Amino acid sequence: MKVPWRRIHSWQCTACGECCKDFKVPLTFWEYLRFKKLGLVEEKRKYYLRKINGRCPFQVGRFCGIQDSKPLVCKLFPFLIRDRGDDLALFYYGDEEYYVYVDTYCKNIVFGKPTPRFREMVKEALDIYTGKKVSPRLLTC
Repeated sequence: MKVPWRRIHSWQCTACGECCKDFKVPLTFWEYLRFKKLGLVEEKRKYYLRKINGRCPFQVGRFCGIQDSKPLVCKLFPFLIRDRGDDLALFYYGDEEYYVYVDTYCKNIVFGKPTPRFREMVKEALDIYTGKKVSPRLLTC
């Protein structure tokens, strides 16, 4: 389930590895070009990483083996960023408005009023989404 960021008190990655096995990883065009030699799955004109034994091919133990160059959707998890949505998901980022949701599949999400640190995490997700930042600092283990 996806909920607006304003309903989340806090979140912290604990490197459980569950997000690396249970989700399809959609690729951007540039990621498609970078990873196509691995063999991709195509569904409805979108490309996804091919899983190996039900897991991401880059997962090493519970961690990502390509941390700085992993796909955008992986860098952002559990955040989802949209250009429209619910008022509770609205986040002002400079002069822009984005709608930020959190995937509650992750078991480390705590509901409540957002902490200042969590607000910084939302901002970092937008920094990554907009290309202002490449590597996460707060959104990774």
